Amino acid sequence: MKKIGLIILSLILAFASFGQSSFSLEEAIKYAVKNHSNMKNANLELENALQKINETRAIGLPQISGEAQFQNFIEIPTTVVPASSFNPMAAPGEVSELQFGTEFNTSASLSASQIIFNGSYLVGLKTSKVFKSVSEFNKVKTELDVKENVLKAYYGVLAAEKTVAALTDIDATSQKIYDDTKVMYEQGLIEEDNVTQLSLNVLTAKNSLRAANRQLQDAKIYLKLQMGMKLTDVISLTSKFDNVITTMDVNGSEVTSDVSQNINYLMMNQQLKLGALNVQYEKSKYLPTLSAFISHSQQAMGNEFNAFSGGTWYPTSVWGLNLAVPIFSSGMRRAVVNQASISLLQTENNLSELKKGLSVQTSLAKSNYDNAFDTYTTSKEAVKISKKIYNNYQYKFKEGLITSLDLSQIQTQYLSAETQYIQAIYNLINAKIELDKITNKL
Repeated sequence: MKKIGLIILSLILAFASFGQSSFSLEEAIKYAVKNHSNMKNANLELENALQKINETRAIGLPQISGEAQFQNFIEIPTTVVPASSFNPMAAPGEVSELQFGTEFNTSASLSASQIIFNGSYLVGLKTSKVFKSVSEFNKVKTELDVKENVLKAYYGVLAAEKTVAALTDIDATSQKIYDDTKVMYEQGLIEEDNVTQLSLNVLTAKNSLRAANRQLQDAKIYLKLQMGMKLTDVISLTSKFDNVITTMDVNGSEVTSDVSQNINYLMMNQQLKLGALNVQYEKSKYLPTLSAFISHSQQAMGNEFNAFSGGTWYPTSVWGLNLAVPIFSSGMRRAVVNQASISLLQTENNLSELKKGLSVQTSLAKSNYDNAFDTYTTSKEAVKISKKIYNNYQYKFKEGLITSLDLSQIQTQYLSAETQYIQAIYNLINAKIELDKITNKL
């Protein structure tokens, strides 16, 4: 009994380790936003932009550095000077060898510098903040892309499940008709051709069902990929396919969109700001740079190493200003400024074209949605009609009014109508997703 309890506990713990496996549409989107590698990279890129701001800001703050050095001259450098410098009686050309310095030298220094004015630094600080905005918009765009992909993949699984359910019903119906007909044949009431024809119907239905089940498994794998799940995890969906249609309407032609709020437009606008700052940055290179510095050092020298045991340290302190003024670059700086200005004009042109392109895409998305809705409405009515005909033909077949070939043709017609209806729903959902994305409602 104790052993059974341990087994049950192990199974519970093992199940818990798998985490969540059933997802509504909203839960699947939240999971993907948290776990998809693209979202993780977008968050890391934003964090990197924040660190870039800190790095750029630190350039204009005081910079302090320290240095220590120890030297042991195995051979003290020798300097050669004319001997007459010390001995007027020395022969011409005679030299004296002198050694300056000590065997041991120890030094330590501390220095600090501060930018007082640097135009490039000021522009760089602005640029880093705009770069952060670009990263923020990139995160939003990545989240929209992840959400779009999960929506399509999720509905793809629901469509595959609905297809399997429809084919399961057709398979069961085909099998029942076949079984009933076979009994009638064995009793000598109908001809063998009817049984043979219906066996083909059963075979076709079963093959279609197997193919649909494989497509369902592929759709689930694709959904797990878009959610950032392990492909070996088990997943099930709780949202219902038919419920989605209740949110649909035929008012696509009335949809309006503010193109300036489209994420692609917003990102291009940030590129425009970066281009303008790049022009300022290149122009700032014409300006002088002023910085201040201060340094203090201590140095101990002697023929014995006693810097830390009574030796004498000699201090040196200095401060100053450093002014660098660009004077002449043979036209190089001007050429670079012109290149930056040209790039800015290109970005302005691209932004204008993007605005027009988004307007066209919005119009096309509206038309695609209206067309998809019309196709869905037609397919829905076609399913009702074909199912009614299929049911009537089953009755007529049982009464001997039609042949099995007639029933087979109607079954194929009904199967085609069901498949087209499910595809029409899926196409309508995709059209709605595309419309919501381009109109900033996703």
